Amino acid sequence: MIKRLGVKNYCSFNEGVEINFELDKKVPDEVRQGLVATTVLGIKGANGSGKTNIIKVIEFLNQFCAHSAKNKEDDDIEVVTFFHNENPTEVYIEFCVDDMQFHYELEVTKTHVIKEILYRTNSRKVKVFERKYDEIVECIDDVSELKNIVIKSNASILSIYKTYKFKSPMVDLSLSNLFFYKIISNVNYFGYYDREFDYRKASEEYEKDQKLFSFVKHILMSADNGIQDIKIHQTTDSEGKEYSYPIFSHNHNGEVFNLTYYAQSSGTKALFKKMYMYWLVLSSGGILALDEFDIHIHSMVLPLLINLFANKETNKYNSQFIFTAHNSEVIDTLGKYRTILVNKEDNVSYCYRLDEISGSMVRNDRAITPLYLKKKLGGVPHINDEGFNLGV
Repeated sequence: MIKRLGVKNYCSFNEGVEINFELDKKVPDEVRQGLVATTVLGIKGANGSGKTNIIKVIEFLNQFCAHSAKNKEDDDIEVVTFFHNENPTEVYIEFCVDDMQFHYELEVTKTHVIKEILYRTNSRKVKVFERKYDEIVECIDDVSELKNIVIKSNASILSIYKTYKFKSPMVDLSLSNLFFYKIISNVNYFGYYDREFDYRKASEEYEKDQKLFSFVKHILMSADNGIQDIKIHQTTDSEGKEYSYPIFSHNHNGEVFNLTYYAQSSGTKALFKKMYMYWLVLSSGGILALDEFDIHIHSMVLPLLINLFANKETNKYNSQFIFTAHNSEVIDTLGKYRTILVNKEDNVSYCYRLDEISGSMVRNDRAITPLYLKKKLGGVPHINDEGFNLGV
């Protein structure tokens, strides 16, 4: 689980900003549920405010800390500075894996790592390793073999170590690498993209795992009560290659009508192709970081997806769901402890969690959306259409 995440000089976040996931004892029990950090965090803000950039930071950490060992010698580190200035980007993240807690710091440019540090922070703060440029300058005995390897300027130690066979199990590095590896998002270096299976591929995966398919059917039938059942069939294409596809059963006046995938609503089709991501994260204790997760999905269905992570019965491994959404009513599902608002001034983004707003205006037992829509909380577009002329 992520506990805190901070970044400086990344995309529109020029100055240092922190995203806080922690829940202290002041948070109501029904929200905290005995956890140190929230399993759900929604991000709201106007178009261009910088919402997506929070998801991009998380995806950057996934790629760099879990996969950068694959980088070729002349590959750039996929980091985007504020208006492409030449100063380094700084990132830190506090997270826990099972009962182990860590603090990770990184300072990078497009071409090389300046500093990389991993601390274990359970009972006391222990520096597991510190790297400056391409040299390990300090480390504990358990990872001392790192001093003998060739360090790539454009790759993370957490990723590089997996390419070597060490005598020591290097538990701290292994757990940290696994944490970043289990992040799934729908953004990349360029921003949002549709990360979803083709419906045929989704059908193939659902057919392999009946427990997964039951989960998907439950969600789709809850979201669209016109669906009575979903079955996976097989056929062959024009080249004789076999593929799987879904048939959706609908009931009218006691008669069953079987319809194809293409006859379903946009929302149903989107859920059919994307629910595999939700399942994968929920069953692995990972992190699902989605930009604009509400696309094609009715506002009344959104709480169903959010509660998959907010409910301990369906989220047994404390997986986290971090998302942006344009839908405003979702704030009332989240409450003030699980909502981040992003604003921008002079093209610099900043953000805050709703419970950081002083006073009693924002309460967790009262609808928050009306305050948001009245522009009392921030994170809304400033629309000025005065004097606009179409020229016709």
